[in-house]
Amino acid sequence: MKNAPVTLEFGAQRLPASADGLLHVPTALLALGVPMPEDWAAFAREHDLQSPERDFGIGPEATLDAAEFARLAFTLNTPEARRWRKRAQTLLSRALTGDVRLAAQIAERNADPEARRWLAARLESTDARRTLMSTVARHGGEGRVYGQLGSISNRSVLGTDSATIRRERGVRQTRDGLRSEELLRLAYLDTATARAIAERGAQGNAAILRLHEEVAQRERHLWESQAQAG
Repeated sequence: MKNAPVTLEFGAQRLPASADGLLHVPTALLALGVPMPEDWAAFAREHDLQSPERDFGIGPEATLDAAEFARLAFTLNTPEARRWRKRAQTLLSRALTGDVRLAAQIAERNADPEARRWLAARLESTDARRTLMSTVARHGGEGRVYGQLGSISNRSVLGTDSATIRRERGVRQTRDGLRSEELLRLAYLDTATARAIAERGAQGNAAILRLHEEVAQRERHLWESQAQAG
């Protein structure tokens, strides 16, 4: 299979890759301090490397996927591999502390515009959800109300429950499996409910749930009418 090669950048490191993200083995191994083995098949068996060949311009060549490269970085005991392990520790630390610059760097490397739109929608949805939850807490919401609010939102926007979405779309977290437009609708619904709770002074679980159901029904009817008009 011939793919236009691209370059994956990791800090100062640049690794050639196929268009579908598989790393060029000779260059990837050099980055780990290992020359290209004379018997690649034996090396691949030893380290359980199974990625298919790709054509980088001179015919089919061996490749590594990202997981295989990472596994080699944690298996090999070369100075270069140890430096990769140190980079991995730094990346994990930044991820655990929510370093948004790391998220931005990752997003910028993604060439898919829809993936970047999805990320923006996911962030907006998460922020709207947090605002709603804090508003609910200030107005006496407690216990099961938070899950019940989510169930109402999911049924309004998605037409089903979280468990079904996770099963059908193969995700552990419901919002990981949602499309950009679904995330934006959830964000709008959560924002509208938070505003309505504050404006009407709803107090306690029952009043909050009634108001959220009212807002959800109103918005669902609006979306349905817009879809029919379109």
